[in-house]
Amino acid sequence: MKIALVGSAPSSVHLTPFQDPTWEIWGCSPGLFGYAKRITEWYELHRYEPGVVGLPDTQKSWFSPEYVSWLTTQPIVWMAEQIQGIPGSRPLPVQALLQRWGSYFMTSTIAWMFAMALDRMITARPEGRPTGDEIIGLFGVDMSATEEYGYQRAGCQHFMCLANMLGIGLHVPAESDLLRPMPLYGIDESKPWMIKNTARVRELNARLQNALAQLRHSQTEHDFLRGALDDMQYQVSTWGDARLGLAPNVELIRFMKDPEPPKA
Repeated sequence: MKIALVGSAPSSVHLTPFQDPTWEIWGCSPGLFGYAKRITEWYELHRYEPGVVGLPDTQKSWFSPEYVSWLTTQPIVWMAEQIQGIPGSRPLPVQALLQRWGSYFMTSTIAWMFAMALDRMITARPEGRPTGDEIIGLFGVDMSATEEYGYQRAGCQHFMCLANMLGIGLHVPAESDLLRPMPLYGIDESKPWMIKNTARVRELNARLQNALAQLRHSQTEHDFLRGALDDMQYQVSTWGDARLGLAPNVELIRFMKDPEPPKA
Protein backbone atom coordinates (compact mmCIF):
# COMPACT_ATOMS: atom_id res chain seq x y z
CA MET A 1 0.00 0.00 0.00
CA LYS A 2 1.30 3.43 -0.96
CA ILE A 3 -0.39 6.62 0.23
CA ALA A 4 0.63 10.12 -0.87
CA LEU A 5 -0.25 12.90 1.57
CA VAL A 6 -0.44 16.02 -0.57
CA GLY A 7 -0.48 19.71 0.36
CA SER A 8 -0.09 22.75 -1.87
CA ALA A 9 3.54 23.86 -1.32
CA PRO A 10 4.83 24.65 -4.83
CA SER A 11 8.31 23.27 -4.15
CA SER A 12 7.24 19.64 -4.47
CA VAL A 13 3.51 19.38 -5.26
CA HIS A 14 4.37 18.84 -8.92
CA LEU A 15 6.19 15.64 -7.94
CA THR A 16 2.96 14.02 -6.70
CA PRO A 17 2.46 10.66 -8.49
CA PHE A 18 -0.99 11.54 -9.84
CA GLN A 19 -0.46 9.33 -12.89
CA ASP A 20 0.70 6.27 -10.94
CA PRO A 21 -2.37 4.15 -10.01
CA THR A 22 -0.38 2.24 -7.38
CA TRP A 23 -0.51 5.35 -5.17
CA GLU A 24 -3.55 6.52 -3.27
CA ILE A 25 -3.71 10.32 -3.37
CA TRP A 26 -4.92 11.99 -0.17
CA GLY A 27 -5.16 15.76 -0.51
CA CYS A 28 -6.00 18.85 1.50
CA SER A 29 -5.89 22.66 1.06
CA PRO A 30 -7.91 24.83 -1.35
CA GLY A 31 -4.58 25.64 -2.99
CA LEU A 32 -4.43 22.07 -4.31
CA PHE A 33 -7.91 21.24 -5.56
CA GLY A 34 -7.56 23.02 -8.89
CA TYR A 35 -4.17 21.41 -9.51
CA ALA A 36 -4.92 17.84 -8.44
CA LYS A 37 -5.33 15.50 -11.39
CA ARG A 38 -6.61 12.62 -9.26
CA ILE A 39 -7.82 12.40 -5.65
CA THR A 40 -8.61 9.24 -3.69
CA GLU A 41 -9.59 10.94 -0.42
CA TRP A 42 -9.85 14.58 0.61
CA TYR A 43 -9.44 16.19 4.05
CA GLU A 44 -11.20 19.43 4.96
CA LEU A 45 -11.14 19.72 8.75
CA HIS A 46 -11.69 23.46 9.17
CA ARG A 47 -15.02 24.85 10.28
CA TYR A 48 -17.31 24.70 7.28
CA GLU A 49 -18.23 28.29 6.40
CA PRO A 50 -19.30 28.53 2.76
CA GLY A 51 -20.43 31.94 1.55
CA VAL A 52 -23.77 32.70 -0.03
CA VAL A 53 -23.58 33.33 -3.77
CA GLY A 54 -24.50 36.94 -4.51
CA LEU A 55 -23.61 38.17 -1.01
CA PRO A 56 -19.95 39.27 -1.09
CA ASP A 57 -19.85 39.96 2.65
CA THR A 58 -20.43 36.26 3.37
CA GLN A 59 -17.58 34.99 1.21
CA LYS A 60 -14.60 33.38 2.96
CA SER A 61 -11.23 33.18 1.24
CA TRP A 62 -10.86 29.56 2.34
CA PHE A 63 -14.28 28.35 1.19
CA SER A 64 -14.52 29.93 -2.24
CA PRO A 65 -17.60 29.03 -4.35
CA GLU A 66 -15.35 27.08 -6.71
CA TYR A 67 -13.81 25.06 -3.88
CA VAL A 68 -17.18 24.32 -2.26
CA SER A 69 -18.59 23.18 -5.61
CA TRP A 70 -15.57 20.93 -6.14
CA LEU A 71 -16.00 19.35 -2.69
CA THR A 72 -19.47 18.18 -3.67
CA THR A 73 -17.94 16.07 -6.48
CA GLN A 74 -15.47 14.15 -4.31
CA PRO A 75 -16.30 10.58 -3.26
CA ILE A 76 -14.65 10.82 0.18
CA VAL A 77 -14.24 14.07 2.10
CA TRP A 78 -13.14 13.72 5.72
CA MET A 79 -14.49 16.63 7.77
CA ALA A 80 -14.96 17.62 11.40
CA GLU A 81 -18.59 16.63 10.97
CA GLN A 82 -20.81 15.30 8.21
CA ILE A 83 -22.16 18.10 6.02
CA GLN A 84 -25.49 17.62 4.29
CA GLY A 85 -24.45 19.62 1.23
CA ILE A 86 -21.29 17.52 0.70
CA PRO A 87 -22.46 14.04 -0.39
CA GLY A 88 -19.05 12.45 0.18
CA SER A 89 -18.46 14.00 3.60
CA ARG A 90 -17.62 11.73 6.49
CA PRO A 91 -16.88 12.68 10.10
CA LEU A 92 -13.23 12.12 10.95
CA PRO A 93 -12.92 9.38 13.61
CA VAL A 94 -11.30 11.79 16.03
CA GLN A 95 -11.71 9.84 19.25
CA ALA A 96 -10.46 6.58 17.74
CA LEU A 97 -7.37 8.35 16.38
CA LEU A 98 -6.69 10.06 19.71
CA GLN A 99 -7.02 6.78 21.58
CA ARG A 100 -4.36 5.22 19.39
CA TRP A 101 -2.00 8.08 18.59
CA GLY A 102 -2.55 10.59 21.40
CA SER A 103 -3.36 14.28 21.19
CA TYR A 104 0.02 15.99 21.56
CA PHE A 105 0.96 16.11 17.89
CA MET A 106 -2.31 16.74 16.04
CA THR A 107 -1.06 20.15 14.98
CA SER A 108 -2.10 20.24 11.31
CA THR A 109 -4.35 18.59 8.76
CA ILE A 110 -1.32 16.65 7.51
CA ALA A 111 -0.83 15.23 11.02
CA TRP A 112 -4.42 13.94 11.08
CA MET A 113 -3.92 12.52 7.59
CA PHE A 114 -0.70 10.83 8.72
CA ALA A 115 -2.51 9.23 11.67
CA MET A 116 -5.24 7.96 9.34
CA ALA A 117 -2.64 6.56 6.91
CA LEU A 118 -0.84 4.71 9.72
CA ASP A 119 -4.17 3.32 10.92
CA ARG A 120 -5.07 2.16 7.41
CA MET A 121 -1.76 0.41 6.91
CA ILE A 122 -1.40 -1.39 10.21
CA THR A 123 -5.01 -2.62 10.20
CA ALA A 124 -4.52 -4.02 6.69
CA ARG A 125 -1.43 -6.03 7.66
CA PRO A 126 -1.75 -9.80 7.57
CA GLU A 127 -1.11 -11.06 11.11
CA GLY A 128 -0.03 -7.53 12.06
CA ARG A 129 3.38 -7.81 10.37
CA PRO A 130 4.94 -5.26 7.98
CA THR A 131 4.50 -6.21 4.35
CA GLY A 132 7.56 -4.38 3.06
CA ASP A 133 5.63 -2.44 0.44
CA GLU A 134 4.02 0.13 2.73
CA ILE A 135 5.09 3.67 1.84
CA ILE A 136 3.80 7.07 2.91
CA GLY A 137 4.89 9.92 0.65
CA LEU A 138 4.64 13.61 1.42
CA PHE A 139 4.31 16.00 -1.51
CA GLY A 140 3.58 19.71 -1.45
CA VAL A 141 4.29 19.74 2.28
CA ASP A 142 7.09 22.06 3.48
CA MET A 143 5.84 23.60 6.72
CA SER A 144 8.56 26.21 6.34
CA ALA A 145 6.54 29.26 7.44
CA THR A 146 7.24 30.68 10.90
CA GLU A 147 3.98 29.43 12.41
CA GLU A 148 4.33 25.97 10.89
CA TYR A 149 8.01 25.81 11.75
CA GLY A 150 7.17 26.54 15.36
CA TYR A 151 4.91 23.56 16.00
CA GLN A 152 3.26 22.06 12.93
CA ARG A 153 6.44 20.63 11.46
CA ALA A 154 7.33 18.91 14.74
CA GLY A 155 3.94 17.19 14.71
CA CYS A 156 4.52 15.87 11.21
CA GLN A 157 8.05 14.75 12.09
CA HIS A 158 6.61 12.87 15.08
CA PHE A 159 4.44 10.79 12.77
CA MET A 160 7.35 10.21 10.41
CA CYS A 161 9.27 8.74 13.34
CA LEU A 162 6.30 6.54 14.23
CA ALA A 163 6.08 5.33 10.64
CA ASN A 164 9.74 4.39 10.75
CA MET A 165 9.26 2.52 14.03
CA LEU A 166 6.32 0.64 12.51
CA GLY A 167 8.37 -0.44 9.51
CA ILE A 168 6.60 1.85 7.06
CA GLY A 169 8.71 3.45 4.37
CA LEU A 170 8.77 7.20 3.81
CA HIS A 171 9.20 9.19 0.65
CA VAL A 172 9.96 12.87 1.13
CA PRO A 173 11.23 14.89 -1.87
CA ALA A 174 14.55 16.66 -1.45
CA GLU A 175 12.72 19.90 -2.20
CA SER A 176 10.78 19.63 1.06
CA ASP A 177 11.87 21.11 4.41
CA LEU A 178 10.23 18.35 6.44
CA LEU A 179 13.36 16.30 7.10
CA ARG A 180 15.22 19.28 8.56
CA PRO A 181 15.18 18.98 12.38
CA MET A 182 15.05 21.88 14.78
CA PRO A 183 18.43 23.04 16.18
CA LEU A 184 19.55 21.01 19.17
CA TYR A 185 18.56 23.06 22.18
CA GLY A 186 21.61 24.40 24.00
CA ILE A 187 24.09 22.15 22.19
CA ASP A 188 23.97 24.00 18.86
CA GLU A 189 24.54 27.38 20.52
CA SER A 190 28.29 26.70 20.46
CA LYS A 191 28.42 25.66 16.80
CA PRO A 192 30.08 28.14 14.36
CA TRP A 193 27.01 28.28 12.10
CA MET A 194 24.78 29.18 15.05
CA ILE A 195 27.22 31.82 16.35
CA LYS A 196 27.49 33.36 12.88
CA ASN A 197 23.75 33.36 12.24
CA THR A 198 22.92 34.66 15.71
CA ALA A 199 25.30 37.57 15.15
CA ARG A 200 23.66 38.22 11.79
CA VAL A 201 20.21 38.20 13.41
CA ARG A 202 21.38 40.77 15.99
CA GLU A 203 22.84 42.95 13.23
CA LEU A 204 19.67 42.84 11.13
CA ASN A 205 17.49 43.51 14.15
CA ALA A 206 19.57 46.57 15.07
CA ARG A 207 19.29 47.88 11.50
CA LEU A 208 15.57 47.21 11.54
CA GLN A 209 15.11 49.18 14.75
CA ASN A 210 17.13 52.06 13.26
CA ALA A 211 15.02 51.97 10.11
CA LEU A 212 11.85 52.01 12.20
CA ALA A 213 13.11 55.03 14.14
CA GLN A 214 13.82 56.83 10.87
CA LEU A 215 10.42 55.82 9.58
CA ARG A 216 8.71 57.24 12.66
CA HIS A 217 10.74 60.47 12.32
CA SER A 218 9.83 60.69 8.63
CA GLN A 219 6.17 60.11 9.44
CA THR A 220 6.24 62.89 12.02
CA GLU A 221 7.91 65.24 9.55
CA HIS A 222 5.41 64.20 6.87
CA ASP A 223 2.48 64.97 9.16
CA PHE A 224 3.96 68.37 10.09
CA LEU A 225 4.62 69.32 6.47
CA ARG A 226 1.17 68.14 5.40
CA GLY A 227 -0.44 70.34 8.06
CA ALA A 228 1.82 73.31 7.22
CA LEU A 229 1.00 72.97 3.51
CA ASP A 230 -2.73 72.83 4.20
CA ASP A 231 -2.40 75.98 6.33
CA MET A 232 -0.44 77.82 3.62
CA GLN A 233 -3.01 76.89 0.98
CA TYR A 234 -5.71 78.32 3.25
CA GLN A 235 -3.65 81.48 3.78
CA VAL A 236 -3.16 81.96 0.04
CA SER A 237 -6.81 81.47 -0.78
CA THR A 238 -8.11 83.58 2.11
CA TRP A 239 -5.56 86.14 3.34
CA GLY A 240 -3.31 86.83 0.40
CA ASP A 241 -2.72 90.62 0.03
CA ALA A 242 -4.44 93.31 2.13
CA ARG A 243 -7.57 93.53 -0.04
CA LEU A 244 -10.88 94.82 1.30
CA GLY A 245 -14.23 93.28 0.69
CA LEU A 246 -16.46 95.74 -1.26
CA ALA A 247 -20.20 95.52 -1.70
CA PRO A 248 -21.78 96.45 -5.06
CA ASN A 249 -22.15 100.21 -5.69
CA VAL A 250 -25.54 101.46 -4.55
CA GLU A 251 -25.94 103.78 -7.60
CA LEU A 252 -25.18 100.86 -9.93
CA ILE A 253 -27.91 98.77 -8.35
CA ARG A 254 -30.39 101.65 -8.62
CA PHE A 255 -29.49 102.10 -12.30
CA MET A 256 -29.95 98.40 -13.02
CA LYS A 257 -33.45 98.58 -11.55
CA ASP A 258 -34.45 101.83 -13.41
CA PRO A 259 -32.15 102.46 -16.41
CA GLU A 260 -34.28 105.48 -17.57
CA PRO A 261 -33.07 108.82 -16.15
CA PRO A 262 -35.64 110.61 -14.04
CA LYS A 263 -37.81 113.15 -15.98
CA ALA A 264 -37.59 116.88 -15.18
